[in-house]
Amino acid sequence: MTRAEFLKLIAAGALGVGAWPRLVTRGFARPLTVSGAAPGDTTGQLWQPVPPLSAEPPSPTRFASSGPGLGNRIAITFDDGPTPGVTEKVLRELDRRNVSATFFMIGRNAERYPGLAREVADAGHEIANHTHTHPPLSALSPARASHEMRQAQDVITTATGRAPKWLRPPYGAFHREAQGPLARSLGLGVLYWSVDPRDWARPGVNQIINRVVSATVPGSIILNHDLHAQTAQAVGAMLDRLLEKDFNFTRVSGFLGEPYGPYQAG
Repeated sequence: MTRAEFLKLIAAGALGVGAWPRLVTRGFARPLTVSGAAPGDTTGQLWQPVPPLSAEPPSPTRFASSGPGLGNRIAITFDDGPTPGVTEKVLRELDRRNVSATFFMIGRNAERYPGLAREVADAGHEIANHTHTHPPLSALSPARASHEMRQAQDVITTATGRAPKWLRPPYGAFHREAQGPLARSLGLGVLYWSVDPRDWARPGVNQIINRVVSATVPGSIILNHDLHAQTAQAVGAMLDRLLEKDFNFTRVSGFLGEPYGPYQAG
């Protein structure tokens, strides 16, 4: 019998006197002292349900920068989109190779281009939160940082039909102790990266490709940006070379699971 079933029986008046002592041993009830009763005399004994223990406190904020790498798995991620003229090209290269990725969207961009944001989600890629206006969160007050995360969460969910489970702080600027609970309150884990080709500096297509391929190991989380034309031009060859090295691509939640929930294959 579960505690919930026990409480239902009480409400229905369906428990006989003989059942109560057995429930004491289960921790569901406790005896009440009867005034004037002789020691050991249970005649007219009164019983009281034991209230359930209080709920456990929420788990601490989840932080990660790489995955376990089992099965030679890696995750490729794209920040700062969606960007017309760039995101579509990235999606085509991923689709040609049947590769899943994770897109950390800026809320303001998802709001401007909801159709493109939805296209990313409909292609089966994971959708994640990259704040609403891309500020360094560590420079903001708690109220402003919370607003950036929450606004992006609402806008991205509306545009894509998917509620993000992971947050990537712009520039990696984040106060773990002060701002971690803010992310946790929204159900967001905080994800960094382990491979950075610095494509945002536009070093050239070949440089982007070589930096990624040379640094990637099982469990790597690769940072890219679907904001720059060079990144879109590099993606196809980058994927091909990583596939040649027998890496298996997965969404972030494919090998980390949801930050506060169940594992999700893929």
